[in-house]
Amino acid sequence: MENFVYLLEPESAIFRAAELPDRNSIASISGLIGSDLIQVIRFDDMHSLFVGEEALRVGLTAFTIFDGYPIPLAGQIALLGGDGSKPYRSPSITMTEAARRFECCRPVLDPVFAPMDRVANKGLIVAGALESLQVRIDRRSPVLL
Repeated sequence: MENFVYLLEPESAIFRAAELPDRNSIASISGLIGSDLIQVIRFDDMHSLFVGEEALRVGLTAFTIFDGYPIPLAGQIALLGGDGSKPYRSPSITMTEAARRFECCRPVLDPVFAPMDRVANKGLIVAGALESLQVRIDRRSPVLL
């Protein structure tokens, strides 16, 4: 691939290289991340992240923590070389180096079951009955493809 980007999909935590047909076209980047409204975030002095602006919304099923950035990022993320002063180009770092800065997160519901000795004010609760659900965040490093 001559022109490529690194794409991170937070739901699956897959981090892969993808061909970018026209590196000077925001439409090409928009098509890859699946968003018409794009936010550009500096990755480092030589790279930029492209994130869908409207992806952080109600009903979110996954998000990404980017090391050094104060808010979670949602939706697919594209990493390109360049800072916007010149045409964007393929990344000059390895996927492994880039992946170290991301953590993919998913909210998970864990069932909580009543213990055998639980007694309620109205009598005995059947052991093993579903008592509640607890929320936790499953955090994973990106999987390189």
